[in-house]
Amino acid sequence: MRLLRRCLTVLFALSALIAGGLFALQNTQAVPLDLLLFQLPEQSIAIWLLLALGLGVLLGLGAGSLIALRRAATIRRLRKRYDRLLLETQKGHADDR
Repeated sequence: MRLLRRCLTVLFALSALIAGGLFALQNTQAVPLDLLLFQLPEQSIAIWLLLALGLGVLLGLGAGSLIALRRAATIRRLRKRYDRLLLETQKGHADDR
């Protein structure tokens, strides 16, 4: 299963690279990018769009990672609390005997 997943990931990455390359070959018109405070030099439209896509992917992965880390910390905290309460409950039952 792990091999299949790895193969599909490589296949998807290669497909994305090929699609990006073909997109870049078809969209060669050079345009400057104006970011309000400063203007970047002229590059092809494909470069600007692929950079924006890459930045969006990185930001999405970063946001998803933060959510996953927060969830993992919450699960750890709740497990510790559960273990502590379970120990207290078992201790209370032992005292009743």
